[in-house]
Amino acid sequence: MTGSVHAAIGAMIGKRLRNKPLAFLLGMGTHALGDMVPHHDMGPGETPLVFGTLAHIALVHGWNSPAFWAALGAVLPDFEHIPAELRKDPRRSEPMEEKYFPTHNATLPHLKWPWHVNWGIAFNIVLFLGGLYLAGTLGKRQQS
Repeated sequence: MTGSVHAAIGAMIGKRLRNKPLAFLLGMGTHALGDMVPHHDMGPGETPLVFGTLAHIALVHGWNSPAFWAALGAVLPDFEHIPAELRKDPRRSEPMEEKYFPTHNATLPHLKWPWHVNWGIAFNIVLFLGGLYLAGTLGKRQQS
């Protein structure tokens, strides 16, 4: 999944929790599950959308909310892709044993999107908007 989708799904889980450390850990768990669902990735060009999504979640729910911490936990595993991207490693889109996260080193399968790329993008959009909607993030800023 793209990082923004991971963040939206994490926020959806975190919204239902009160414990921030638990929210963070469950967010990381949703990252593994999200990677195991066949999907289409957008690549490093999606970086502004990821940080924009995290900022929006923080502005709506608060920087210290379980929703934000779960979203951050859900995105954090993808940060280990940055060194391979920066050095243009030809394996960067494939599992690499140097990576730690189970779906990034092939310990768990990181399934590929088998259909036309447009369907993969549509699937990401649906999951992104659905996750943000279920997290209560598409509305007005919540009052604490």
